[in-house]
Amino acid sequence: MSELKDVTPALEPVTYRTPLEDSLLDITTAMSVESNVEALLNRILKEARLFTRAEAGTILLIEGDHLKFAVLQNDPLATRYGTGELRRRLQMLPLPLSEPSLATHVALTGATLNLEDAYASHLVGPIFNRAIDDTTEYRTRSLLALPLQTASGTVIGIMELINARREPDVIIPFGTETERLARSYASLAAVAVHRAILDEANFKDTLTDLYNRRYLSMRVDEEAGRYKRFGHPVSVVSMDLDNFDRINRKAGQPGGDAVLREIGVLLRRNSRRFTVVARDRGDDFAIILPDTSRAGAVTYAERIKAAIERHPFEHGTVTASLGVASLPDSVTAPEELLGAAYQSVAEAKRRGGNRVAVL
Repeated sequence: MSELKDVTPALEPVTYRTPLEDSLLDITTAMSVESNVEALLNRILKEARLFTRAEAGTILLIEGDHLKFAVLQNDPLATRYGTGELRRRLQMLPLPLSEPSLATHVALTGATLNLEDAYASHLVGPIFNRAIDDTTEYRTRSLLALPLQTASGTVIGIMELINARREPDVIIPFGTETERLARSYASLAAVAVHRAILDEANFKDTLTDLYNRRYLSMRVDEEAGRYKRFGHPVSVVSMDLDNFDRINRKAGQPGGDAVLREIGVLLRRNSRRFTVVARDRGDDFAIILPDTSRAGAVTYAERIKAAIERHPFEHGTVTASLGVASLPDSVTAPEELLGAAYQSVAEAKRRGGNRVAVL
């Protein structure tokens, strides 16, 4: 009699990952690919809120003897006001480290605070600062404040997670296990943030405080890579000041440098938070607009042109020529994007300047 064969299909091993494990994988990837500090901080906070079920949170970084609000996320307030209005309402001044608060306590001591009721914080020592709650009619209850501490023990900032939720309308304390996992996550996040801060310092133009040409090239490559993977459009606006040599002749190098610094301020003021604004070389600038079509980039370029033309520079009116190129509207090969923007701005100057040209 022939032997019976086992026809039971082999069981494939099932792998499960917790939200924390997903977050750790994401942040590990971000450590190697995300070079924009603000984008990285937003990603870190979003992932932390996901696995702790926090409806809000903020990250503050230490700058000198102050804590500076770097990113803030709050789902109920974003729904009430909209993201832009929320950001405007919560433009907080830097917090002196000498001012007693929960945030400064964590920054100075490296301790973690896990409070069931932030308003009763005076019972354990540091007092909760209600300024944001009073401004927005929000109510902070449970609060988990964690230091962002490098491997050497230096605290570079803090992360606050606010109002853990079990259900949409039920706020609960942050549990002991959640705190333990969040502390491990914060340690890993601090490494990523510290690396990004150091990298960004090497990518800044010292005169204008914009990004430099090296960073520009790197980010164009990154955004082109995102287009290849996800199909998200990306646009580049190249800008050249008109007759800048006349300004240098009239006002000398100090006067020319002052104009370039003011241009940097105007570009930052009229750009979104995730727009990459760089000084390309001399009086040439370039702006990367992620997830922006050619039409959107033209609108942005026209706004920049108008802002520069009406700005009261000390040595007279300054105008600019701008060129727009987009992927995939203008070019289909990612490596052609920056060159296409240069080609467009050259066309704008050929046509007399103070205009926007589009490829």
